Amino acid sequence: MAWLAAAIPIIPMAIEAITKLINGKDADDKPESVPQKDSAAEERNNTLETRNRELTEQMERSQIEQQKRNEELAAQNKQLREDIEKYQKEHEKQLKQMTKLLAELKEKKLNSFEAIEEHDKKAKEALIRLAKEAQPIGMKGNNVALFGLTSTGKSTMLNSLLGEKKAATGVGETTLEVSSYSGRNFVLWDIPGRNDEVSYMSMQYISFFKGLTRRLILVQHTIKENSSIMKLLDAIDIKYDIIVNKMDRVEEEERTEFCEQIRKEIQKIGLKGVGRVFFVSAKYPAQFPDWLEMVNYLTNSSN
Repeated sequence: MAWLAAAIPIIPMAIEAITKLINGKDADDKPESVPQKDSAAEERNNTLETRNRELTEQMERSQIEQQKRNEELAAQNKQLREDIEKYQKEHEKQLKQMTKLLAELKEKKLNSFEAIEEHDKKAKEALIRLAKEAQPIGMKGNNVALFGLTSTGKSTMLNSLLGEKKAATGVGETTLEVSSYSGRNFVLWDIPGRNDEVSYMSMQYISFFKGLTRRLILVQHTIKENSSIMKLLDAIDIKYDIIVNKMDRVEEEERTEFCEQIRKEIQKIGLKGVGRVFFVSAKYPAQFPDWLEMVNYLTNSSN
């Protein structure tokens, strides 16, 4: 029995060894600890989620605001169409007189106010008389119109003033060929540039011009690029402002002299209705202090 006594202490050891083989680990091994969450990573994730949520909310607010502005613009365009129709009914006699006069001017190939002024004094007097009789079309809010040829950088100017590229909204079936854009604090109207200036002398256009808050005349090299339309506005007592664009193309050492030359041109031509003159670059707005001054001037305008 001595062998049994010797074997008894070995039995627990054997059991322990068998247990290890079955479980694949020591019986005394402690269970693996669960790794602690990375608190810094969790904080970063929370911050990212917060930013994403704020950005989403901001985008939703912007969309709602833009939709509201678009609805207001659509309503204003509708009202403008109705006002034009009403105006045409109430001023049928003057409209017929102006239409006849403009047709005669086109036949004579007098396509600008300067040409009329030089070659047909009688027609000029009749035009001014009828234009002064035109009543302003009532438009709600701050309405700013931009006159200028495409070569003066008008498209870039429109986008820079609006802060982004926006789709134009047409007025619809009217005698006015204008497009409107909704800005944050104003409606921007694009008056298409054309060689046939007589088309702008209709009673409807003049009534529209009179109803605007601001009228911006865009030039690049010289006031003469648009002096004829300015003389027309002068003749019928409509105020306007001048924007000299593409100042970045003027050599820095020549800019002071160039600005002085523009101001002298205004005096020499004898323009009376000029309000402000801004020297800017729509392509590089931040380079010229007049840009911010101009934007503040336009956004704080009122009839």
